[in-house]
Parts: sequence; structure tokens; C-alpha cells
Amino acid sequence: MLKYALPASLLLSVSAFAQTHVVTSIKPVSMVVSAIGGDQVKIEQLVNNQASPHDFAMRPSDLRKLDQADLVVWVGENLETFLEKPLANLSGKKDIEWMALSGTYLRQFSETADEHHHDEHEEHGDHDGHDHDEHHEEHGDHDGHDHDEHHEEHGDHDGHDHDEHHEEHEGHDEHGHEGHHHTGTDPHVWLDPVNAKVLAHEVMEKLSALDPAHKQAFSDNYNTFVRMLDVADKKVRAELEPVKDVPYFVFHEAYGYFENHYKLNNKGAITLSPERKPGAKTVADIRTQIEQHNVACVFSEPQFSPAIVDTLIEGTEVKTAVLDPLGVSLKLSSNSYPAFLEALAGQYAACLK
Repeated sequence: MLKYALPASLLLSVSAFAQTHVVTSIKPVSMVVSAIGGDQVKIEQLVNNQASPHDFAMRPSDLRKLDQADLVVWVGENLETFLEKPLANLSGKKDIEWMALSGTYLRQFSETADEHHHDEHEEHGDHDGHDHDEHHEEHGDHDGHDHDEHHEEHGDHDGHDHDEHHEEHEGHDEHGHEGHHHTGTDPHVWLDPVNAKVLAHEVMEKLSALDPAHKQAFSDNYNTFVRMLDVADKKVRAELEPVKDVPYFVFHEAYGYFENHYKLNNKGAITLSPERKPGAKTVADIRTQIEQHNVACVFSEPQFSPAIVDTLIEGTEVKTAVLDPLGVSLKLSSNSYPAFLEALAGQYAACLK
């Protein structure tokens, strides 16, 4: 009987070969893929954890990874412009574009935490994440696209219903920050936990099609992910509730989805885009706004130099802290995305208290 036993090294190689090869763009995407795929996926992430997707450049080795991948998961062309052309040139569509998924909530850069996105959700549930799950349990679909039915009541659900609303307010926001924010669709969709459920479901579907033998495992992983995310969502909401009205500035306008979801009081951003340093006049204007709004904290980011933040708060009692919108220090696991939300909430709360 022993002559039929396979060497351990061969068993390992067979196990490795059985994994689905998934190329991801950034760390938060990797977190969701890891949670659903578990040990059945091999993840290769293109953008280094210490780098920013805003100024990433593809190398020949990255193009080879795309070509060899079973699946590519990215946020969208608004964020990872470097992926648009290479993916279009691949033979056959094998990617998931998060921003293009039905059910993904897309906000506009001019949108504030007080606008209709939250009001709508509060009309339809208790706004702690469980209203989405109850909706699915009632209908038995578990497809993560509860947003479809909800948004169809209010618009065409392709993002344009939001556009009509925002065109009424174009050119200003309630804080008077003309010129201090982006325009168009905000690509930082991973900072809304409801959007994470939408991607998780799509990843489950695609992995199940690629690897039918592990379909049940992917389904179980998805259900576990949703449960853990709901727990984290409630915990984060409770932690941020005492500081949700405290005014602050961020380094660049990347946090709108998170801030809208938890109704925080962002008074503005230092720079339009993280690659561009603000000029002397902009710095002077921001210092004036910091004083006028009684700002408690100015946040920097680990991917960019905080020197400009130090200049802004010099001579004031304003505190500073680091917000990490990519979760660079977290190890990939089934719980890394919920842990990412909790860590980000802790970064906010520590500086705003």
C-alpha cells in the first residue's frame, strides 16, 4: 500500500496548484478577497501597502500577473487609471470592477454626511447594517444587492440619481469650501461597509464559478464575513457617536464614504489630490478655516509626508494624528476588513476626544 503514497512535496504542489490566482489592486480589495477566498485563493496585490494608487505605474511584471491571473479585482478607473487599458487588452473579461457593480453606492465629492444617502437608509431600516440583512432574509436572495430595490425607489441606480441632486448644489458645500474638494464620483468606495458586502458577494459568485468544488466554503465565508462586518459596524458607530460633531480636517478628500456612513464632521481637506502640495495662499486659507471652525484635529496619512500638516498647526493647539485609508499594517485574514474599520474609527476617536 505504501507504494501508492504521494510524496509530501508533491501533495503540497498539488494543493498550491488548486488555488485560484487572484490579482488585486489595493489592500482593502485584498481584505475582502481574502475573507471570501480563504485558503483557496492566492492573492497578488499590485500596489504596495506603503504606496498610493493615485500615482502608481505598471511594470512589465505587473502586466504578466494580470495575464496569468484567474481573476482581477480592482476599485475602478476613477482610482486605478493604470489598470483601465491593460484590462481592456486582456483576452476575455476576467475582472471585477467594484465601482461598476450593481448595488455599490457611489457618492459625489460634493456630498456631505447630512445629505440624502443617510436619510434614505434611515427610512428603510435601523441604519446599523442589520436592515440590509433582514431585507435579504425576508426575500431569501442573499445576493448583497439590497441597494438595488432601495435605490430604484429613488432613482435609476446607476449613480446619476445622485448627480441630479448634486447639480443643485454645484460649486459649494455647506462649509464654504469652494475649490477645496474634488468633483465627480468619489472612488474610495471601500470605506463604506455596505459597499464591502456588495463586493464580497460578487467575489463569492466569481470564485464559485472558477472553483465549483469549494462553492460551499465560499458561501460560508461570505456569511461569516457579513456577520463579522455587522458586529464591527455597530461597534464603530458606538465608538464614534461621542465625537461625531467634533470638527476636523483631513489630508485629502478620501474619507467621504466612511464619514457619511457614521455622520462625522469633516470641515475640509488640505489638498485636492495627494500628489499636489498646496500653495502658500491655500495654506493660509486653510489656517483661517481651521481657526474659524474651531478644528480639533488635522489628520495626515502614512502614504504621504505630514510636513504640510505640521506647518498648518504650528503655533496652534490643534492636534494631529494619522488616518490610514488603506489599512497598511493589517495582516490579511477573514477578519481584516472589519478590523480595518475598527482601526480607522480608533484613529478618528483618539484625536477627536
